[in-house]
Amino acid sequence: MTDFSPAWSLGLFRFGLGILCTSISLRYLLNDWVGKFFLEPEFHFKYFGFSWVEVLPAWLLYPFFWILSIAGLGICLGILYRLCVTIYFLGFVYFNLIDSALYLNHSYLLGLVLWIMIWLPADRCLSVGHFLEAYRTGRWPNPKIRNWNLWLLRFQFACVYFFGGIAKIESDWLVRAQPLKIWLARDTDFPVIGKFFATPIAGYIFGYAGLLFDLVVPFLLLKPKLRSWMFSFVVLFQILIWELFPVGIFPWIMIWGSALFLSAYWPLSLRNFLKRRGIFPYGEFRNLFRTVWQKLPVRFRFDSAQIILHLLTRIEGLGRWGKSAGTRLSGLRSSRIVNLGPYVLGVYLVAQILLPLRHRFYPGNVLWTEQGSRFSWQTMLSQKNAITSFRVANLRTGEVRFVLADSYLSERQKIPMSTNPDLILQFSHYLGRVEKEKTGDEAAVYADITVSLNGRKSKPFVNPTRDLMKAKETLFPQDWILPEER
Repeated sequence: MTDFSPAWSLGLFRFGLGILCTSISLRYLLNDWVGKFFLEPEFHFKYFGFSWVEVLPAWLLYPFFWILSIAGLGICLGILYRLCVTIYFLGFVYFNLIDSALYLNHSYLLGLVLWIMIWLPADRCLSVGHFLEAYRTGRWPNPKIRNWNLWLLRFQFACVYFFGGIAKIESDWLVRAQPLKIWLARDTDFPVIGKFFATPIAGYIFGYAGLLFDLVVPFLLLKPKLRSWMFSFVVLFQILIWELFPVGIFPWIMIWGSALFLSAYWPLSLRNFLKRRGIFPYGEFRNLFRTVWQKLPVRFRFDSAQIILHLLTRIEGLGRWGKSAGTRLSGLRSSRIVNLGPYVLGVYLVAQILLPLRHRFYPGNVLWTEQGSRFSWQTMLSQKNAITSFRVANLRTGEVRFVLADSYLSERQKIPMSTNPDLILQFSHYLGRVEKEKTGDEAAVYADITVSLNGRKSKPFVNPTRDLMKAKETLFPQDWILPEER
């Protein structure tokens, strides 16, 4: 683990990660998700222990996302890399803590990857500084990194695969082929194989293939003789998943992360492979650029080159300043803090193994109760439909009014709230507070919720006679969740 490996693979991963981070923050701005998800809702759900996280005002929140976009660009180009990745990590965690109803597995994974990248020297390769060094010396330098840098990222992506496979070892997936049967039946117009999706066996083939894929792919990617074939299969499989199911950018993150299992030299190997076969267009692009460039006025070419080199040199200077500042700060750390590194790493690794298994300590089917489902790589395992309403009873007058979640929540909040106990309890407490603010009286809040899991008949999910104002939010099992009856 303390030996050295080439930094090409990690550098290219950083480059792609920066593009992803920049695109995410820009999408929030261009699609006005900043307003839709954070500013417009009058109520936000919170993670346990993070109720203190509040939404910034609009005049700060919009510039905040522009700063994240710039930080993502810095990650991509390797400019002030440590500062940029730290800023993006903190900002990314912040806006994901604003509303727990927006939880997505790929957001959790991206947060973990950003945390890891803070500690890795991922700017040594394929950065602006690396490019300028190659320009000055006439050849590409071959920077090195410690082996554990790659292995830590590989471990993180292996956890996603392996525990995602472990989660699929349950009756609905293996015996009933659900929810795949439901989802595949919607895609019978898919090119070539669409008609096959309507057959009863399609769900089982996809289900068992997905289970086997998740359990073995991280190990087979480590086999030198198999990794190229396995990575090709990963790309095809993940693209198919992306086309068929509503999983967002998750497949693309997994494809990019799976490339870390390849040889550390794979970017150079791919370039040389394509170049030998005349596929790599470097020569054609260079000749085209040279032809166009030579037709421009000499003075324009000279001035443009000077400006570009000056700009790149200034950018490189920022990177050097960041590295020197980091070196000075690292010199201030005591030996005790430095010695804590292996222990902190050990705690992190153990947490990534235990967190996906914690739902085993909750009673009942996790797909029904959803207790312990977050941060556990429970992906594509359930299709739930719910009918939800609440009763708010004034304890002084006895008056009861019925409340629909649509009156207070956005569509993006309402759907996860209807089936998640934490969110149901938080919303019930919110309704009780609203009633007290309006009337000055204490209120009791009851939930009438029926849920259909993976195509089954709808059943009551919450005890309708339990006053949820008296229930407390806790990490322990909630006794007001009704057991699933098979």
